[in-house]
Amino acid sequence: CNVAAAAPRPLVLTMGEPAGIGPELALKAWQTHRQELPPFFLLADPAHLAALARRLGWPVPILTLSHPDEARAAFGRGLPVLPETLPAEVRPGTVNPRNAAAVIAAIRRAVELVRAGQAGAVVTNPISKAVLYDAGFNHPGHTEYLAELAGGNPTRSEEHTSELQSRLHLV
Repeated sequence: CNVAAAAPRPLVLTMGEPAGIGPELALKAWQTHRQELPPFFLLADPAHLAALARRLGWPVPILTLSHPDEARAAFGRGLPVLPETLPAEVRPGTVNPRNAAAVIAAIRRAVELVRAGQAGAVVTNPISKAVLYDAGFNHPGHTEYLAELAGGNPTRSEEHTSELQSRLHLV
């Protein structure tokens, strides 16, 4: 029996608003709960996350992945990140409309990875809808966008029920 093939796929976390709480949630979840959480990787800008971890004084190694299959093995050594490069500088608390396309792309890419069997589920970090609306995002929020990306199939939003989301709410 191939144990690696039988293991569940890692979760994929979207970057959320780069200037918001999402990147900090992902860093903190890995730092404080990685022993209890299922493996996950983040679609985000590795340089931004590394700089944020340094600024916060959190010893979170950022491990840049070239493929989602590397996430499970990397998870115990650092926060696995599949790059989604940000075009503009991030200042905490100050949204930059130039980064909106990357935020939307991370959500779309996360769904594509799940549909391709390269991730087990999508976990979304908070977004700044106002900035995304200005960039052409025409959905009320994540749920409707995820439904469209899934081909119109209903999505299931679990707040406080999945192990990862419960842990993130505790951070």
